[in-house]
Amino acid sequence: MVWRGRPRTCAPGGTNVTAVMSRSLDRLAEYFRPRKTRPGVLARRLLKIEAPDEDVLVEHLVRERRRYTRMDGSSQGSFVRTAWATWELLQLDSPPDHSGVVRTVGYLIPRQDQPGRHWGEGCAPDRHERRECQHYLNGFFSAATADEALAPLRFPSGVELADEAGARFAASCFALRSVLRAGEDRRTAVRRHLESLLHLPDLWEQAGRWSTDLALFAIGALAFAPLDLRERAGAALDAVASRQGRDGNWPEASAFHAADMLLSVPRAEARRVVVRTAPALWAALEQDGLTDGDEQEERALIALRALLTPDA
Repeated sequence: MVWRGRPRTCAPGGTNVTAVMSRSLDRLAEYFRPRKTRPGVLARRLLKIEAPDEDVLVEHLVRERRRYTRMDGSSQGSFVRTAWATWELLQLDSPPDHSGVVRTVGYLIPRQDQPGRHWGEGCAPDRHERRECQHYLNGFFSAATADEALAPLRFPSGVELADEAGARFAASCFALRSVLRAGEDRRTAVRRHLESLLHLPDLWEQAGRWSTDLALFAIGALAFAPLDLRERAGAALDAVASRQGRDGNWPEASAFHAADMLLSVPRAEARRVVVRTAPALWAALEQDGLTDGDEQEERALIALRALLTPDA
């Protein structure tokens, strides 16, 4: 098996990582080889596995996502599913001007600064003091109306947000990431959302009240920010990276979610963090077993990408 980058020769416990990686990659190749899914397509590309009629499969997968898109541009009427459908279409080589991408992004964009977003909505003395009201935060997406429960909210990597405010924050960052990848970074409201993430008080502080999972959602979006804002996110990345345990795991956070968000960050520091967490991801997959299911495939793809990340 061939992988990109320099082979790692030892893990935190002194394990021969070259041998471990080889066995892990062989297992993942076997797992992904027959799968007629988006993760299967992306995994085979990474592993350089040729598959018959792969182009036909990609066209089918793109049409499938368009088939779930309603007249209003949403995917099955769900904000988060629409953001994910946009991401999937782009991963499947659909350009930003592809009709499917245009329709889903066209559903997401008008939901910025709308009622139900919570963050930057209205003002109260306590929120104003915390700088979490409309006077400081702008550009957040409304993933649901104010009287509609969004939590608990589960994302494709398996991370779940149990509280309402956290779920709305995560959904907004999740959509922002897709919108940015679709090339909408010049929109004023999109930029305001990015600026708000950089200035949110306590978000990047380890002792703050924000969970690491939420900080990682913000990092995942900032990874696609225009260069000037992306450079300002360096300190935030360092603050989040410092929360990783010495064994590569993430106390009180999802290791799969951490790797998924950090894999998009074009910085050497992020790659080093991903490299450290890769063995923990594979260990979790081995413990659970490589089984069927959308979430399991997504987690296996995250682990594969982490294992293939070159040393920084």
